Amino acid sequence: MSVSNTDKTPADSGDLAQNAKPKYAWPLFIGLAIFITAADLWSKHAVFEFLEVKSISVDGGPPHIDRTSPPKEHPVIEGYFHLEANYNYGAFNGWFSEHTGALAILSLAALFVISGILFFSLKKNPPPGFFFIAALGLVAGGTAGNFYDRYFLRGVRDWIKWFYVDANGQQHVWPNFNIADAGICIGVCLLIVIEFAAARREHLAAKAKSRD
Repeated sequence: MSVSNTDKTPADSGDLAQNAKPKYAWPLFIGLAIFITAADLWSKHAVFEFLEVKSISVDGGPPHIDRTSPPKEHPVIEGYFHLEANYNYGAFNGWFSEHTGALAILSLAALFVISGILFFSLKKNPPPGFFFIAALGLVAGGTAGNFYDRYFLRGVRDWIKWFYVDANGQQHVWPNFNIADAGICIGVCLLIVIEFAAARREHLAAKAKSRD
């Protein structure tokens, strides 16, 4: 009796299952990216409206907050967390603030790079896990939220102010940020943890193998 070439041994089946990319990969990535982008854009609009921010543009330039009618600062946790609106024309703490257009292009390019990382990672054996995919989704969503501001408004709207007051009454402030920034930071930190964990597992496996 002949045996079909399509028959698989248990070992073969296990290899195929291990190599199969998770069906939730793209829905998770795209869903998280859309959620972070939507939450970021909505919160920026809502907080700027709540703080009664009046923006002006001089000679068609990027927007600025009208300081003749300064927006209020609203405490959420007094002495630690306030709502305070401002525009950031650069990255992080105003880096490259004279190149907002170039940063918008880099943000768009980053979205393609992030999607490419997921695409090629899903071809690996074993494929990436839930947290790796979620981390990429967080980074993509944050990048998309800030890309919108840089491209359409020519300035990123920040509104989260974290700070503390020392014993001398001096205020120490972390640069204002938004939900997009938070998504990027959480996603990057998660990726770093995943890579360190993977490197540690490989190190322990190699150490155990050397003892055999």
